[in-house]
Amino acid sequence: MNKKRLVIICSIVAAVLIVVGVAAFFIIRNLNKKGKGNGKLVYVENVGDMIGGSLGLSNRYMGIVESQEIKSVEKDANKTVGEIFVEEGDIVKKGDQLFSYDTESMQMDLEQLKLELQSISNTIASLNASVKDYADQRAEAPDEDKKEYTAQINSTNAQIAEEKYNYSVKEKEISRAEESIKSAVVVSPMDGVVKSIKEDTNAGYSDPEEGSNPESGFINIMAAGEYRIKGTATEESITSVTKGMSVIIHSRTDENMTWKGTISSINLEPEAGNGDSYGYGESSSKYSFYVEPENIDNLILGQHLYIEPDFGQSEKKEGIYLPSYYILNEESGTFVWKKDEDDRITKAPVTLGEYDEDSDLYEIVDGLTEEDYIAYPDVNIEEGNETTTNYEDVTEEMPEGEIPEGEMPEGEMPEGEIPDDGALYDDDGNPISDEDLMPDAETVDDEIVDDETGN
Repeated sequence: MNKKRLVIICSIVAAVLIVVGVAAFFIIRNLNKKGKGNGKLVYVENVGDMIGGSLGLSNRYMGIVESQEIKSVEKDANKTVGEIFVEEGDIVKKGDQLFSYDTESMQMDLEQLKLELQSISNTIASLNASVKDYADQRAEAPDEDKKEYTAQINSTNAQIAEEKYNYSVKEKEISRAEESIKSAVVVSPMDGVVKSIKEDTNAGYSDPEEGSNPESGFINIMAAGEYRIKGTATEESITSVTKGMSVIIHSRTDENMTWKGTISSINLEPEAGNGDSYGYGESSSKYSFYVEPENIDNLILGQHLYIEPDFGQSEKKEGIYLPSYYILNEESGTFVWKKDEDDRITKAPVTLGEYDEDSDLYEIVDGLTEEDYIAYPDVNIEEGNETTTNYEDVTEEMPEGEIPEGEMPEGEMPEGEIPDDGALYDDDGNPISDEDLMPDAETVDDEIVDDETGN
């Protein structure tokens, strides 16, 4: 009886040990798996998405399609503008109405001229009547008085001749006034787009310096035909623009519609009155430059565009090209950090092909496919770290003890960096005291005094 009970107890103990052993096996295996790496979560990106998109950033400038020819329509400084029929950006045809003068004042001037003409006409008629009277009186006068009447007649005829001249002058003035009223509406001299309109509609434009400006007229028209593109840059970015630089021109409404061109000229004088505030109480001047497009297909006068330097980014490369900063160059070969089948990071060997110096891209001829996921080679990555494709996971699940960017534990500092706290540090990141700076100086009332100078 005792022997049978002992057998049962031994069987139960053996079963428990087996269960515990199996559980321990799986626990240890999972702990070993989770123990790979340093616990850092690594963000990875799909290679296909990377090479399909933009691998770099480039300055972009605002641009607008302009005509190579700009005609200025002047106004008569002696006249008053009555009405403007167009706005900036309007497309006009040759002969379209641009603006009109105030005809009310012109009509009053015409009426005054006509009154003056009538007065001259009445004067001539009166003088002619006087000549007739003098002739009748001379016929009946004695011979000794005839000479006096003859002199009166000659003097009156001279006045008539002068008044007739005044009459002809006044007629011409009336004709010009009538013509001005008829042509009170000024029309466009060519097909094009209204580029600008003077705000001061009644200002004169006799300034010789302003007259040398092709856009100094009251209304400036950009001619239809050969186009150029005017770009605008800030004073900070204009230094990145050079004459002869190749550029890519992008449509603002269709990113896939592009043109190529070359910067033909740069205006290093800032445009007047165009400072833009950036929210800091300061303004930045604008500078203009001009681009000659290789073709003008589908370009529209006045169309707004983007301009960016052409570094070859528009040319689609066949194969896989990665920026050089993704490549790990070691004595044993070249590698990238790649996600493996267990969703962990591994240092994978790759074979490099050609190098594009302009874009700093390496061709990957072996070791990587577009379906793979790779990580930026952070110095804290270790073999076996878990990976994620959600960048928020990296920031939300930061391992304990890791220092957020911008913070540093007391007494620690990366090599080559100096904290921006006003203190001085040696090459190892340790603070330098005043005694270290001036070992031969003595302290007097908490001040450092130089032994030689006493300062």
